[in-house]
Amino acid sequence: MNILYSWLADFIENPPPPQDLAAKLARVGLKVEEVRKTGAAFSGVCVGQILKIDKHPNADKLALVDVHDGRATMRVVCGAKNIAVGQKIPFAKVGAQLAEGELKKAKIRGVESEGMICSAGELGLEGYDNSGILVLSDAAEVGVDASALFPKADYLLEIEITANQGYALSHYAIARDLCLFYGLRLKAPAVPALDAAGAAVPVEVKVPDLCPRYGAIVMKGVKGARTPEWMAARLRAMGSNPKGSLLIDVSNYVMYELGQPTHCFDVAKLGGPAIIVRKALPGEMLKTLDGQDLKLDPGMMVIADASRPVALAGVMGGLDSSVSEETDLILIESARFKPSTVRLASKASGIKSESSYRFERGTDPELPLKAARRLAGLILEAVPGAKVEQVSDNYPVKYQPPVIGVDPARVNALLGTGIVDGEIFACLKAFQPDLKESKPWQFTVPSYRQDIEIINDVAEEVARYVGYDVIPSASNMPMRPSTVTPLWAVTTELRNTLAGLGFSEAYNYDFVSAKELKVCGLAPEEALELKNPLSSDYQYLRPSLLPGLLKALRYNLNRGRDGALLFELGTAYARKDAGKAEEVYCAGLVCGPFPEEGFWQRAAGAADFYALKGVLNRLFAGRSGFRYEKPKKAPAYFQPGLCLEMKLGGGSAGFLGRLSQAACAASDLKDTGLFWFEIPLSGLAAAGKTEFWQKIAKVKPVSAFPQNWRDLSIVLEERHEWYDLERSFSGVQDLASARLVDVYKGKNIPAGQRSLTIRFTFSSMEKTLNDAEVGLRMTAILDKLAKNFGAKLRA
Repeated sequence: MNILYSWLADFIENPPPPQDLAAKLARVGLKVEEVRKTGAAFSGVCVGQILKIDKHPNADKLALVDVHDGRATMRVVCGAKNIAVGQKIPFAKVGAQLAEGELKKAKIRGVESEGMICSAGELGLEGYDNSGILVLSDAAEVGVDASALFPKADYLLEIEITANQGYALSHYAIARDLCLFYGLRLKAPAVPALDAAGAAVPVEVKVPDLCPRYGAIVMKGVKGARTPEWMAARLRAMGSNPKGSLLIDVSNYVMYELGQPTHCFDVAKLGGPAIIVRKALPGEMLKTLDGQDLKLDPGMMVIADASRPVALAGVMGGLDSSVSEETDLILIESARFKPSTVRLASKASGIKSESSYRFERGTDPELPLKAARRLAGLILEAVPGAKVEQVSDNYPVKYQPPVIGVDPARVNALLGTGIVDGEIFACLKAFQPDLKESKPWQFTVPSYRQDIEIINDVAEEVARYVGYDVIPSASNMPMRPSTVTPLWAVTTELRNTLAGLGFSEAYNYDFVSAKELKVCGLAPEEALELKNPLSSDYQYLRPSLLPGLLKALRYNLNRGRDGALLFELGTAYARKDAGKAEEVYCAGLVCGPFPEEGFWQRAAGAADFYALKGVLNRLFAGRSGFRYEKPKKAPAYFQPGLCLEMKLGGGSAGFLGRLSQAACAASDLKDTGLFWFEIPLSGLAAAGKTEFWQKIAKVKPVSAFPQNWRDLSIVLEERHEWYDLERSFSGVQDLASARLVDVYKGKNIPAGQRSLTIRFTFSSMEKTLNDAEVGLRMTAILDKLAKNFGAKLRA
């Protein structure tokens, strides 16, 4: 928020110099981002008049301009497009001090320029059109000092206001804080004691829980009211563009001054005329001041006349009831609205305004009528013939300030300080002059401090008052031993292992769009939808980590990479009964060269199903009960027949396989050679060991006798999976391993069948097995295969 020093000084007797304000405000928790000079800080610039314009002989976009400064005519090179003969302009002579420094004599494209026609930016002026030169009023006298036409030099402070500092969103509020914490004398703004018993425009509040106070002042005789130059100058310095109409600009002025948003209605355009504060009805529309045709939700609060909405409460007024040059009778609105209602309306409508920004953070419940009177007083100063017809204050829900019992010992305990009781009492008394000394002190929270709710908030104000530097940097909190949760241990292990295998970790939002749900084969109604999404791109909670990783892959491929090895650790969400279920996953994909970079003796191979299976074998190495099975029901985004389910003990440990063409196409990926795995971590965490000693693998004895191996080639129907065959080998005496070494289909193999060559390795802990003993074991294996799968020995 911008604060103008001269405006701030209106409310402080003997204000501190602007150079000291940044440090003083920072000490009480208001961070000043920047302090810069504004106004007419230039010199050596006079009012000039353009007499003649010629083309530059050496440049099409430049012109030679004859400028008269009241004494002589000088030739200037100028590139602005908005110059015209007869204009009065700010003319800087050589040696003038401008915003960028001293103006020196220059030769531009072969022609010497004797000065410069200035833009507002070159003069350091805020709030003017900077697209060309600054054109002055025809009434300006040629030759006079141009600085006399603009506000005097001032200082603008840019203050960072956090979400809980809504009380500080005005000049008066900043002045109040400075006076309170530094013992300065606060000067109140000039607020006339207006009163009028008439009821030219009746006001009705139908939703007092959403609008606890609505102040209205009706004024007549304001037609053609113009904004005084001093007010316009202050608004420009604030970065606001004054419209010239007092009825528009004065609302912004009062908001910047007191922090209370206000609005002026043209009473002639109000049906009735009447003002009704209510909720919007189904199907109602409102054309806002910025020209939008807004369809109103039934939950929105509106300001309506006798027949239709005329403003979206706390957000923006309506165009059809707005003031104009012809407006003579106005209603000044100054109200208090429930912050959450304004926030929802602003979000639903997509309209952010200075008013909604303040209402969302909570406004002072005692300020509305004061601000309305201040606004009316400024109009009366500018238009003495104006008349107040009505002053009404609809206050259905009276504000009851909270009272907090303050024990100084509790304040010190919260801050970790030893502040004396008297200093704490002085802080509270600065807020509440009539505070009684009996303990615990009964502190009545000021109406403008809606953020003070409990003793902790009071302690923070005490810290601001005495200075945060009194809080010791040492902590008395005992150090506690760190603990490792099973889930954290599993995620850390998987992250480190995958990184060691050449994978890169990705981070994605938990939110996806309806289009991205198609990747997972889900309809939008099957996913969890957010009630208040930031945009349609973040409308649903992700049911899988797949959309985000495919987006990351596409990003890399579009920038020239041949492929990528990516993984992510994150949460996926699904519907469960009437609620939702969450699961943390480790998921990843491989695409392109594997490993990503080859070496000089051998180029990198291409990622395939078996490369990914090798990665999973490494991830699950040392975990007993790990195996692969044919899935009974695989996720829809896997290609049928190229997917395996991983098992750990009796439960599922996830899936791996090739992504379907539909999933790749839904992500705008042409390459369909994408392989994906996903591992739910709840099962791994439950079976995991967090202590170091539990992770140490137990040593197993190795046979001292040589191994024996035999190859067996069999023919069987294609429908039989290797997994089923492998399971049938359990129980074979002295069998150390069984490994599939060849698969063959073709000549001499009947249709619908295939040949498998399996290598069996035998090892005994007691002796060296002879050929006869190994032969008996091989016969037993062949009998099992023949009985269970109809296998025959290949001829």
